[in-house]
Amino acid sequence: MIALQFGLSLVFFVLFIGYFLTADARKRMQLSLALTASLVLLCLSSLFVKGEDGQWKIKIKPGLDLRGGTQFLLELAGEADRSAVDQAVEVIRKRVDTAGVAEPVIQPVGDKRIIVQIPGVSEADKISYRRQLEKVAKLEFTLVHPESDALIEKASGRVPEVPFDFQVRKLRDRGRSGELVEAPLVVKRRPEMSGKNVANAYRSVDPLGRPVVIIEFNNEGRERFGKLTEQNIGRRMAVVLDGEVYSAPVIRTAIYGSCEISGGNMSAAEAEELASVLKNPLENPVAIVDERGVDPSLGASSVQSGITAGWMSLVAVTLFLLLYYRWLGLVAVFGLVINILILCGLLAQFGFTLTLPGLAGLILTIGIGVDANVLVFERIREEMNRHRSGLETVASGFQHAFSSILDANVTTVIAAAILFWQGSGPVQGFATVLCLGIFSSLFAALVVSRTGSEWLADRGGKAKLHMTTLFHETRYNFLAWRRPAYLLSVLLLAAGAAAVGVRGIKALGVDFTGGDLVTLRFQEKIDDGRVRSALGNLAEVAQYQRSPVGQDEILSLRTAFGKGEPAVAKLQQDFPSAGFTQIQLDKVAPIVGEELKKNALIALILGVVGIFLYVAWRFESAFAIGAIVALIHDVLISLGIFVLLGRELSLPMVGAILAVAGYSINDTIVIFDRIRETFRGGLHGNRAEAMNLAINQTLSRTLMTSATTVLAILVLFLFGGRVINDFALILLIGILVGTYSSILIASPIALAAGGKKS
Repeated sequence: MIALQFGLSLVFFVLFIGYFLTADARKRMQLSLALTASLVLLCLSSLFVKGEDGQWKIKIKPGLDLRGGTQFLLELAGEADRSAVDQAVEVIRKRVDTAGVAEPVIQPVGDKRIIVQIPGVSEADKISYRRQLEKVAKLEFTLVHPESDALIEKASGRVPEVPFDFQVRKLRDRGRSGELVEAPLVVKRRPEMSGKNVANAYRSVDPLGRPVVIIEFNNEGRERFGKLTEQNIGRRMAVVLDGEVYSAPVIRTAIYGSCEISGGNMSAAEAEELASVLKNPLENPVAIVDERGVDPSLGASSVQSGITAGWMSLVAVTLFLLLYYRWLGLVAVFGLVINILILCGLLAQFGFTLTLPGLAGLILTIGIGVDANVLVFERIREEMNRHRSGLETVASGFQHAFSSILDANVTTVIAAAILFWQGSGPVQGFATVLCLGIFSSLFAALVVSRTGSEWLADRGGKAKLHMTTLFHETRYNFLAWRRPAYLLSVLLLAAGAAAVGVRGIKALGVDFTGGDLVTLRFQEKIDDGRVRSALGNLAEVAQYQRSPVGQDEILSLRTAFGKGEPAVAKLQQDFPSAGFTQIQLDKVAPIVGEELKKNALIALILGVVGIFLYVAWRFESAFAIGAIVALIHDVLISLGIFVLLGRELSLPMVGAILAVAGYSINDTIVIFDRIRETFRGGLHGNRAEAMNLAINQTLSRTLMTSATTVLAILVLFLFGGRVINDFALILLIGILVGTYSSILIASPIALAAGGKKS
């Protein structure tokens, strides 16, 4: 397979150079067919992989938010160096792999953090993994005070008075019914032996069939443990793990072999966990500062809803393009399919995992791809009466549209590159998809769609290039409407600001504030007043939410960090008939929430600065000011309306907001590019007239692009399921606001910023 991919890559590279060096249109069409075929084969070979069962599978993996599973973000205590992080990664990998988990992702993040992703883990099972990850596995063997029971009994429930070189530890045990029992035990403060000489640990059973853990020592450990037991026959010795006494048996004889930890009525699962952590001890303690879990049933439902909505979106956009652009619409649809195939092939080649923010980048890529085709087709429409042949018309249309396509995509690449540089994992995922998507969109538009258009023109002449006309030579004075537009924008911004002010920190999800967000499924609905009363101070917010598709309803709880699972346990205890089942849990430490918020803001600010500098260089500073004001305008209004509708801002929404910013700048740049062209055409002396003319000339393109993108996202909003609903909503708001601002806000601001310059 590698040899095949290398050969296809070499063929593609040679054909690519030949395509752009060929001036003859017909030869270029032939080269384009071979070029596209080689790239499609290369993408297919990367996208599909043959599994062990002989079935071909798609190589792109859905993220945990789409397929279910658990993600932990661990932070090492103290000033951990790189070797400590590497050791922790290796230990955690062994612990998780021992549990038989398929394809976990374990990798360092930053200086002292480790991300652990475990797919396919239900909410009920992840407690076991959490215990394994957090245990340091510091094993100690220490002697018990001969009068331990008497000292405890004498204290009568108070803290017992013990000699200076002794301390009180908790003896961890389980009753016969399975409940956890803890009893105080007086042990020596300084251990007789540590666990550094442990060579192996495994689960076994005692003569009564109860699970135990057998510890095997290396040569040095066997000698030390043998002498220790030989010298203390008749005394109790405590086996201490991470400060808890697991067992404290009486030494009956010298033991020069293995040691047994009984733990009373330890379950088989607990014995397996204990053996795993003893074999793989951590040098540095770790804390879970961020935890996200989605039950596989919810993840599978999200994937199915997303696939269904995706197909429906593609069909809807296809019908729209065919009805409006006719034969050229067929070319656009073919180019869109190739665009998606190339992007998916590139994602598979890089081993990308598709999450919700990545899905936003994919949706924006489709919008950019459609936009490029619409730009070209609208220019072809304008060139119809200026050229004699269809081939000349197509060539002129692509030539005039190239500048707009280039500027729109370069500004988007600048934003994506800065986001990748400064952003966190989800934001980087969005940026990666967007950058690769721009490459696939440019190839699909400038090679595939051009070849298709030239083939139509060559076979059927200009007759095959005709398309439906909704806006023909409009003469609207858009700049005259700038004051009402400013007033509307101020009102929308004020409404959004008021909504944010009223809701306050409740408008931000736990991703940015810290805390727990729990989603529960239920069989019997309990009045929300009774739910809040039962939870008391355990939950900050408890509300029912209905799925946008079907009649499914869930209960959402928001609590302080670490209080989510106790809140669930309280509801399950108080309302057993309700059948509350946890299907999703997000736990974010406050410090992590602050970091995510800061990183997202820095990335957005740097992206804005980068776009401003590029637009100022390509156009002039007045246009750069107009573009940036429109971008900030779109982001703020989209956020405000989103909050006004009672939705909550979470980390995946950052990807949606970035998609809105990308769409906004793309839309605005196209209009500015036409304004610049109009200036060069002789209307430089009257800036307002030139701007109005340019907006009218691009009106059809602006509305057609928005209509196709809105159509695709509207289907996701209506049929994509609960997980995608918020995501699609903010994209819908952003595209509508972005279309409005590119026409009625960006150009008037650029005109005002330019002053009387002529």
